[in-house]
Amino acid sequence: MARSQWHKFYAAPVAAPADVLFDLLADMPNYGRWLPGSDQFGHTTDVEPYPVRLGSRYRDGKPDGSGRDWRGTVTGFQPPGSLDFQHTIHVTEFRATVDVHIHYSLEPAASTMSIDTAGTVVTRWLVLDFAMPAAFRPLRRLAVAAFDKENARTMDALRRYAESQA
Repeated sequence: MARSQWHKFYAAPVAAPADVLFDLLADMPNYGRWLPGSDQFGHTTDVEPYPVRLGSRYRDGKPDGSGRDWRGTVTGFQPPGSLDFQHTIHVTEFRATVDVHIHYSLEPAASTMSIDTAGTVVTRWLVLDFAMPAAFRPLRRLAVAAFDKENARTMDALRRYAESQA
C-alpha cells in the first residue's frame, strides 16, 4: 500500500470578529446557512454531542448518498481561536483511504489591513494522508484537485456570509 501526504494553507482576511466566525464553523448542523451544497459536500448530520465541543462526532459529505459520507470527530476546540476536525474517507473501488485533518486558526487582522470592522485572518490548514495501491496512485492528483477546489469554495463562502452579516 503506497502512502503519501499533501497539505495546503488557505488564508483570508474577513471583516468579522473571530467569535462570530468560530460560531459559524462550530455550528456544523447549520452549515447550510452559509455554505451551499456542492458535488463534494451536501450537509453535516448526526452531530453528537451538540452544541459542538471537543470530541463531538458527526457525519459529513453527502450523508444521504451511498458511499459519499464519512464520520468525523472534532479534535480541537478552543473558542474563539482554533477548531480542528478529522475524518477518514474510504474509497472502496480503489482500495484507498484518505485521512483528512482540517485546522482552523482565527487571529486578529493586522492593523494595516483596510477592513472597516473588526477583522480576522482565517487560516484553514488541510492535511490529506493517502493510503492506496500503487496502481491507483495517478488518481491521487484528481482527489487533491477536488479537495483543493472544495476548500477554496468553503473559505470564500464563509468570508462572504460573515461579511454580509456584519
